[in-house]
Amino acid sequence: MSQSIFISNQFDAYPLRKATPSDADAVIRILKDAAVWIQAKGISQWEYLRAGGEDNEIIQDIHKGTTYVVEAKNGQIKASFNLSDIQNAWDLEMWGEKHDHAYYLHRLVVHPEYRHRQLGKKLLAWIDQNLGGNNSCIRLDCVGRNDVLNKFYQQAGYTYIGKAGVGEDAFSLYEKRLLRSS
Repeated sequence: MSQSIFISNQFDAYPLRKATPSDADAVIRILKDAAVWIQAKGISQWEYLRAGGEDNEIIQDIHKGTTYVVEAKNGQIKASFNLSDIQNAWDLEMWGEKHDHAYYLHRLVVHPEYRHRQLGKKLLAWIDQNLGGNNSCIRLDCVGRNDVLNKFYQQAGYTYIGKAGVGEDAFSLYEKRLLRSS
């Protein structure tokens, strides 16, 4: 397993590590649970993920070493996210080809038992503060019509850059400059 891109491997009092193939089922389950949860709240997002359309991509990302998990003391996965400094096909579609130093964040999710504790917001701040290397920003996208998530990213210090796509298929693009350089 390659070296972590993070300065620390501790998020609060919990270990943060790269996901392994044995974590795949748990990561997929948490993501699908979140997709069902947000659909029940009337938010249209992750329908394709919920239906199993991204299972293979999630497994491939785990094998690539770009998926991370936060573990509770009992070994349960509290949260997961995908982070890479290489643009994938989706990033190219959303952002166009970029030749600068940036990380691309996808599929940030919190286990149902840990929701409503500001864990997602704290994890975003931790990522920002613990990225090593000389990359200059973090980029992410979300469904443009998901007002709750758009507000969440803005409150977490991300700057709205614009939209990709049109109408119901529009995605909001966000970027955050890293707080430190190394």
